[in-house]
This record gives sequence, structure tokens and C-alpha cells, in this order.
Amino acid sequence: MNLRGGIRQRLEQRIDGRSGEGILTAVYDLIDRLIPLADGRILGIGVGTPGLVDSRQGIVRDAFNLGWNELRLGELLKERYGVPVHVANDSQAAALAEFSFGGAGASPHLVVVKMSRGIGVGIVLDRKLYHGDGNGVGEIGHVVFVDDGAPCRCGRRGCLETLTGSESILRFAQAAARSDPSSALTRYAAAPEEIDIEAVSAAVAAGDPSLGSHIADVGRAMGRALAALVGLLDIHRIVLAGSVAGFGPALIDPMRNEIRSRALPPLASETVVETTKLGNDIVLLGAAALILNAELGLP
Repeated sequence: MNLRGGIRQRLEQRIDGRSGEGILTAVYDLIDRLIPLADGRILGIGVGTPGLVDSRQGIVRDAFNLGWNELRLGELLKERYGVPVHVANDSQAAALAEFSFGGAGASPHLVVVKMSRGIGVGIVLDRKLYHGDGNGVGEIGHVVFVDDGAPCRCGRRGCLETLTGSESILRFAQAAARSDPSSALTRYAAAPEEIDIEAVSAAVAAGDPSLGSHIADVGRAMGRALAALVGLLDIHRIVLAGSVAGFGPALIDPMRNEIRSRALPPLASETVVETTKLGNDIVLLGAAALILNAELGLP
């Protein structure tokens, strides 16, 4: 990327079911292929990763879906490539990207909610990424919402992620496709196991009532969580990112209604909930912003 967040070269490296050391090897392979494509000096490497991340030390404390625990990722990359390395949780990287490149406006505060496989929140306060006392800022995905609910990857049951994450949506959609051959999903996926979030989104847009009702339930569950955040922080701009955010009004309208009905009315009335315009590159842009901020002092 260049110094304005413009992507100059793009590569992808498939994980293909790997975990732990296998994913670390994939990271090395990706960077090994990417660096020779640069046409100038490398200023640094930025990383946005799921999980609990100690950004100050570059340590991934725990990333359930990657099989990483106490991984000193920043140190490993710095030793291997000889450039500064900055690591952040992907939701925090998304918040930094939105603030840096997404037209944050006059407010020095911002909340970004990343809704994908996991659910996380990144917070900018007074134009600075908020890290908190430890490494768990924004981990609302693992707050229990339903006693004895569905099992979660963290080992507990009924976490917000089990209600609003992409995997739970796909499980519902696949079950719906198997039980109802007339589902709109059959137009967008050849078989239930081939259903992805894009297929579900297309079926919702086509008016599938069961899927539309489920996405509204997802929005309401997320709205309950965000209502508490509105009351706690009084930040007027909430931006949604990630694959689930692509459901648009079907998700956002129930979410807004839930915030209005649960948060203090004067606070709720001033709260704007919208979808990022940075698309799927938001975490990449956040990784770049980490470098620009730390190495060049750009706000």
C-alpha cells in the first residue's frame, strides 16, 4: 500500500483448514511473495487479526479460530523481515481504518462493529484507538446473551456471537434450505452446503420470509448489545463492517429500533448507525493505518 492507503499490490494465501503453526506458515508465505513486488522501501508490516491481541507487545494472546495462543507475532515477523511490525485486533484495525479513511467527520469519537465469523467492536476516543487496561476491548461477541444457549468457540454457551455471527446465520440458512425446497436460497446455491453469506443476502433481498425474519432477529440481538454501548459511551456514530453488515436495511432497521427502544431517548435519537463504505478492505486499510500512525505520526 502507498502512504495514502492505496493498494498497490494484492495477494491472497488460502488457509485450507490449517491451524496454529500452519496458519503462521501461511502468513510467512504471503509476505514472502508480497515483499518482492514492492517498488520502494518497506516502511513496516501491519497486521489485523481476530482474537485477543496485546497491541503494545505484538502478541496474539488467544485467537480461537486460528489456533493461536500467546503467539509473539510481532516479534516473529520483525525478526524475519527486519522492519517495524504493528499488530492489532481486526475490529480495532477496522475502527482505525474508518477513522483514517472513511470520512469520520468532525467528531473525534467513533465505534466500529465488525460482524463476521466473530463479533467485535473497535473504539476511537479523542482521535486515538482505545486499548483499555488489558487486551479485551470490544470483545462483546463473547458476552453471554442466552443462558444455556448454543455452544460457542470460547467454550461457553449463548454468547452474542452464536446469535449474530456469520456461522450461526449460515447454519440457519442451510437448515432452511434442507427443510424447504421452495426457499429462495435454491436460486443462489446448488446445494445447502454451498450456501455462503452472499447467497443468504441475495435470498433476503429476494424476499425470503424465513431468512428475512432471522436477519431481523440478528439485528435486534445486536441492537440490544449496542444500546448498552450507547448508554455507556454516548458516541453518536456507529459503523458496521464485516460480511454480516452486507445485509443492509434488513439488519440495520431492526437494530436501530432496538437501540431506540432500549437506550435513553436523548442519546438514542442522536445515534447514527450506518455501514462502512470501505467494504471488505477495511481491515487491510486499518493495518496500513497502524503503520502510518506509528511510524510517521499521521493521525
